[in-house]
Amino acid sequence: SFYFLDVCANKQKVYAAFQVGSNPFEQNTQDVEARRNARANRLLAEINDNDSVVNEDGEPIRMSKSIFCLPLVKCDDGSPTTPESIRSKFPAPDSTIKAQYPVSSFSIDPTGNVLVVGTVNGTVEIWNTSQSSRPKRTQLLSVRQSFLKRARAMTLDERITTKPLETNQQSVDKPSDNELDVSNTNRESSIQDDIALLAIGEEEFPHKHPTSKISQIYLPRHLPAQKCGFVTKQRNSDCGTTLLLWQTSNMFSGEVTNPSDRFKITAMINVPISAQCHPEVHYDGRRLLVFGKDHIGLIVLVYHVLGSLYDYDEFRGSDETKVGAKGEEAGGVINLDKEPRVKFVNRIRHAGLDGLEYFDSMLMTANERYVVVNTKTGNLIGCDGRNACEGLLVIDLLESSKDAV
Repeated sequence: SFYFLDVCANKQKVYAAFQVGSNPFEQNTQDVEARRNARANRLLAEINDNDSVVNEDGEPIRMSKSIFCLPLVKCDDGSPTTPESIRSKFPAPDSTIKAQYPVSSFSIDPTGNVLVVGTVNGTVEIWNTSQSSRPKRTQLLSVRQSFLKRARAMTLDERITTKPLETNQQSVDKPSDNELDVSNTNRESSIQDDIALLAIGEEEFPHKHPTSKISQIYLPRHLPAQKCGFVTKQRNSDCGTTLLLWQTSNMFSGEVTNPSDRFKITAMINVPISAQCHPEVHYDGRRLLVFGKDHIGLIVLVYHVLGSLYDYDEFRGSDETKVGAKGEEAGGVINLDKEPRVKFVNRIRHAGLDGLEYFDSMLMTANERYVVVNTKTGNLIGCDGRNACEGLLVIDLLESSKDAV
């Protein structure tokens, strides 16, 4: 059985990750891998204390390192059912993607050319899937290394002394600051990381749980990944939920998108909701919505993301103060790039937005104007008492938001 799935409608492909021990394409080795990873996954579930690591029966999900690319097959219900026809509906995979660590989540962009993979160790892998039969990994990114190298640069006051021309030439072959470079991992860099941590202090480290698994990846379904970036979610039962915005350095250049463009972290959001809450997130390339619960009750947080040059004037215009807001007004936003990429613009509370307990699932879907969430206090919306108690609450952002986001 699979534990994670995504579909590419453009190329009619299905990407699936199967649990170790229940993989139909690796029957010869699955029993060995199951025994090898059972203990590791059990310990992982205890450490993370995250419901998404266990199934509905409370058993640990045996995450694997493999993602299979399968073709979509047209199903003809009118044909007679025979063993041959049944086998034809389960074709062999076009290719297999092998991640460095067990896969916890992944998402394919609308073009079908870029697959973003998240792992249990807090790393992100970018795969070029333009040729489904020959996928190629173009980036291996570590959340922890990204923040450590940033802290090291700030602490040791590193400066780039190379010429601009040389920097541009080397940027194609050398990994970016947040990439894992196994060949250059040495004792000196480890000492520098330790010095950086001692200088800033662990309590001041902006990301409190960088090695937590990437529980979800959010990619807009109408734009290539290089044009809008993507958002990753990490959750810790003690520190809460952290969202990271990943974008390419060339996304504002107006050039044709290239699957080899390198991603980096440009902003982080320490979501100001209860640490015990499992929030729902929606990202469309321009607006980031979070549906969660804080000390008051259910709340929808609205963030504006700078995703294109066409949005620059509106992003920096009337809400200039919100770009550099601090404290509660910042909504947990920490911009890590020279140019701010995210700002907090609104929080939505409503009498009809309540009633969910900690064991209830939070559900949300949205488009450019409307947000739909589940609620159990629908009877408080109308004064006639005829509204149902449980149901869906529809929020019109253009009408209810002062910022008209």
